[in-house]
Amino acid sequence: MSSPSAVGDLLAALSYRLENGNRAIEEELNESSSSMGRAISELNRSLTLDTNGEDSGFSVLDATVSLMCFKAPQVFDSAVEFLVKTIVSVLSCSSSCKVIRYHNDEALQFGSLSLPHCSEELIEISKDIIDKLGVNGRLATLLFQAVVRSAASTSRKLAGGRNMVVSKLLAYLPRESSIENDKIPLRILFWYQDPLSLKEDVSRILKDLVERPFLCLNKELFERGEWRDVVVCLALSPSMFINARALLHKWFLLTGLASVFDLLAALVSAVVDTVSRPTLWGIPMELASMLPFSDAYFPHQCQFLRILAGPLSSNSLLTLAHSCKPTPIKVQALDDKTNWALAINFPDWFYFASAMLFSGGSSLENIHHRYASHSQVSNIIPPCGVEGLSVAAATYIAWILNPASGTIQESLTKSLIRVSEMSRRSETTTGKRKKPASSTVDDLVREFHNKITNSFSCELDNMQNNLLVRRVVVGVLISSPYTLSDEEFELVLHYAATGKHLAAKKLRSNGFKQAKGSSKTSMLQSNEITKEEAVEGTRLVFNLTDTLESMCASSFEAEEDSHEFTNQFKLRTSKYLVKCIDRLIQLHCEEDGDLILNDINNRLEQWSMKGPEDPQLKEDLDTIAAKLAFIFSPV
Repeated sequence: MSSPSAVGDLLAALSYRLENGNRAIEEELNESSSSMGRAISELNRSLTLDTNGEDSGFSVLDATVSLMCFKAPQVFDSAVEFLVKTIVSVLSCSSSCKVIRYHNDEALQFGSLSLPHCSEELIEISKDIIDKLGVNGRLATLLFQAVVRSAASTSRKLAGGRNMVVSKLLAYLPRESSIENDKIPLRILFWYQDPLSLKEDVSRILKDLVERPFLCLNKELFERGEWRDVVVCLALSPSMFINARALLHKWFLLTGLASVFDLLAALVSAVVDTVSRPTLWGIPMELASMLPFSDAYFPHQCQFLRILAGPLSSNSLLTLAHSCKPTPIKVQALDDKTNWALAINFPDWFYFASAMLFSGGSSLENIHHRYASHSQVSNIIPPCGVEGLSVAAATYIAWILNPASGTIQESLTKSLIRVSEMSRRSETTTGKRKKPASSTVDDLVREFHNKITNSFSCELDNMQNNLLVRRVVVGVLISSPYTLSDEEFELVLHYAATGKHLAAKKLRSNGFKQAKGSSKTSMLQSNEITKEEAVEGTRLVFNLTDTLESMCASSFEAEEDSHEFTNQFKLRTSKYLVKCIDRLIQLHCEEDGDLILNDINNRLEQWSMKGPEDPQLKEDLDTIAAKLAFIFSPV
């Protein structure tokens, strides 16, 4: 076969034609031996089968060139289209395969005869043509795909893991790529040829999430074209998913940022959902049937994954607690292959364990019926026993907070149980709860902060536990949405969001407020909240509501009970949420732009949908909506 320089000549000729338009056609009409003709002739000889020096009769391009009339095109656009398609056909069918022998080993090497190793000049020409074909997106896409696939099959990675030749084409990658049964998606080809491109894709999503903290991440991953394409490609390539998860895990250990924690969990959830429901995510049925099992994505924790990805239940929590073994390495060295690394990817279990801890092992459905319906199911005890479940919850939480030290885990477990008993100290033998003293929640948060946080002063300096530690107390809210007042919800939410403990100086002296009625006092004024605190508080309420809805789907048999329980939680958190949003509106400036407030508005509309029918809440939300509308309205 002749030199692959023919493809280069053809690409150069196409570039010249695009640059000079009809003038190039006239030149060719006046030249019997044009560069275009020579290029096509060379390609013809390259693709003609030859037997013993005789013409085999299979001149691949002869008929094609004749039919396409390259020598006398009538329309410039038609000539360009035919030429692009010819180049694409050549690149697509000029693959090669040969056996490589090294010592006693043999391997197959696939490649392209048209774009040999280090074909940077051809890539540069292709880039120039793709730029000029920009107005004709279809032809540009055809040529781009053909060049990428050909280059990826021949090029080698350079120092640092980058394939500089292929990387030059990365800017032309469509944000959304079509998924076909018989072709590897272009995004995956770039990931393999240029591993840094995977990091860049993940970084773009994370950057957007940091800049826009109120996005509903699960919704965005499904609905945004580029993000969805990343999720689907990760599902189609388990090795790339493992790399992406390891990357985010490392970033979380280094930074402790809530945005990294949320993205890691959401990405794992999205890929698990894609593997279980591939056609919903746009993967063709034939290709979906060839997806690997879950052990390909989590090769070291497949059994553990089955529990975490399953429904939230008391028995499963007990199983998880029995699996919480200390890791005999430093926390900073925990990698993505440990059970702990997988467990933090499923934060619903962390919150479920927290709710079980502070409820004394009583299920959410029992809590709902006890306080909302006043039924007699409050005496029902889970099959595993209330005390056993409470201990299992404390064990699981202690392991999440400190996976490395068995001694610290044991101490944390005991401390968590002692603190959780404060929320049940007024429990009578009949199972009916009295109104506790007004300082109970204040004392609980203070005791928790002193006992639990101080346990990490020497053992854990890494930042991620600051986030996880203070969120333990959220279980108080989930297990008691009917019995806590707005002020007590505010106290716990502010601590969980910021790590700051509010003084309970304004709590009413008559103790916990029941669900009915409204408090006239407030622990925290809107203007006392910083911008960072308002952001974290707003995001926490939105995300906790999503988490609770997910938990209720596993905990309630009746959908209406689940809906009512969630609405009660919304009602109790609404005053703190409104306060945080109002503060963000107060602090809004032109430099921030309207994008963040627009995200808040969208999220608030979603949060309010099917919400509790409370007149005061409706008035507060209408006030916020009016303020947002004023900002968005044209001057």
